[in-house]
Amino acid sequence: MAACFEVEKTSDDRFDVIEFLGKGSYGEVALALDKATGTHVALKLVKKNGTSWGAFFHELAVSMFLNGHDGIISTHPGYMDSPDHFGFSQEWAPAGSLHSLIQPGVGIPEDVAKRCAQQISEALAYMHSKGLVHRDLKPDNILLMDELCSHVKLSDFGLAQLAGTPVAPMYPVNTFMSPELYELQHDELLVLGSFVDTWAFGVLLYLLVTGCFPWERPLVADPYFKDFFMWQVHAGIIPTPESWQRFSKPAMEMFDVLLRRDLTNRGPVGVVNSFLEVAWTAENVPQKDYAIVETEEDVAGMVLYDGQLIVEQEYIVVEGAGDVEYIIVSDSGSDPAVNTLLLLTDNVTVDMDPQGVAAVT
Repeated sequence: MAACFEVEKTSDDRFDVIEFLGKGSYGEVALALDKATGTHVALKLVKKNGTSWGAFFHELAVSMFLNGHDGIISTHPGYMDSPDHFGFSQEWAPAGSLHSLIQPGVGIPEDVAKRCAQQISEALAYMHSKGLVHRDLKPDNILLMDELCSHVKLSDFGLAQLAGTPVAPMYPVNTFMSPELYELQHDELLVLGSFVDTWAFGVLLYLLVTGCFPWERPLVADPYFKDFFMWQVHAGIIPTPESWQRFSKPAMEMFDVLLRRDLTNRGPVGVVNSFLEVAWTAENVPQKDYAIVETEEDVAGMVLYDGQLIVEQEYIVVEGAGDVEYIIVSDSGSDPAVNTLLLLTDNVTVDMDPQGVAAVT
């Protein structure tokens, strides 16, 4: 990152504080009227007793450097320096943060989650193209310009660093943290890369759709993480973990890319754009039609029939259940409760011989 800014000190009386929007250990954010422009702005006020001048100016410089992208909150030139606080003003997001929309245990509607995902991925990709890693992706740092999430913006660049920077462990740890950061010991350093944001993005998408986190810690000692990791390692052999069964097969493919434990094979965040036109949750997967098979001609040569074939007695039954296709063959002369179950894999063909016996090839 190389940039040159002209940043002037701004008088404290330039702003009329209307209300405080949020407070934390770092300081507070207030809605204010900029009397010089007549517009509403968000004032970020950072406590001097917890932040150095260098750290404050780093956030201001990174924020201004990223100005101009539609998915990143705009930062105004200038800073304030009061006895207790450093401060600067930014574009005001009138609908608050993404955190306020997430219903615990429920999340947000899938179409809204997808709108957010596309915009967040584009903002992160822009940062990454500039050589920067956000390092603090979470719903609180996604700001809403409207309640429908038709326009969301990435914010809060206090922890952002250049890719390639050696970084120490972060404290306190949080649920968005990637395994390589979580496992970092106090005397170790990690060479930073965009893979850190990719992981946090994957966790964020899970949270948006479900209203809960996929695990507490990204370590195999956590049973929920272990189940997901074992599913990745043994893909196609063991079933999808229970806490992930609400997702469609394409969505699981997306999460597999975003949440790979091997950071060298993870991401990039833009992979989400390949999954925006498919259902993410099983409840939104289009229901298949059904048809009745009565003759050999109806089923001979059939390749992965996309639907349910409902038949009686001697007829073959083919059903779809998520990404699993199987057939049940009944014989009119046998107990109708006794059936043969055959699992179909990719590119199989179902044929029936003259005696009505099904064959899978």
